[in-house]
Amino acid sequence: MPAALETPTATPAPTPTAAPTATPAPSPAAGSITFTLATSSKAVVRVTEQLADRQNLSDAVLTTDKVTGEFTLQPDGTFASSSKIVADLTALASDNRQRDNFIKMDTLSTRQFPTATFVPTKTEGLTLPLPATGDLTFKLTGQMTIHGVTKDISFDVKAKRSGSDLTATATVSPAMQFGTFGMTQPRVFTVLSIKDEIRLEVQLVATQKQ
Repeated sequence: MPAALETPTATPAPTPTAAPTATPAPSPAAGSITFTLATSSKAVVRVTEQLADRQNLSDAVLTTDKVTGEFTLQPDGTFASSSKIVADLTALASDNRQRDNFIKMDTLSTRQFPTATFVPTKTEGLTLPLPATGDLTFKLTGQMTIHGVTKDISFDVKAKRSGSDLTATATVSPAMQFGTFGMTQPRVFTVLSIKDEIRLEVQLVATQKQ
């Protein structure tokens, strides 16, 4: 007697996998103050060099006036995670176009890494709550990304607040080195030596966001 034919078992349809849900960034704490940078903000980079045709050391000074961003200071002296300051490195300029092109194309690789980004995280020594007017001196810490490399750095800050207006000069402390951010110390035949020390100063002009 022929064997009974087996009925094929249907393969269950796969259960659809739910797409991962993005975790929303935490909202700033109550009492936080947000400032937006004005177009007059700028970043200044100084590097000590000795030119082949000069005996004395001098500073190569490169400036970018394309600095944008927004930061939210919370009541405890920390910053909201949305805070960010961005400098356009392709706009760096000094008194020597040949130097500018070499630094941007060779040292900073601006075609691949056109910006430098600073994400502030906390302050130390800042008077809180933030006074409506007066001079302020404090240390600012955060994460700087240059040349595709992110490092924790600190700034010494001198600021002045006048109502909704805030001006500040932030100087990196200690000075940075080229290798810290994966860059090669510049070497040019017209320059005898370039000190492995980057002195960064950010001049901020900001207005409180209403």
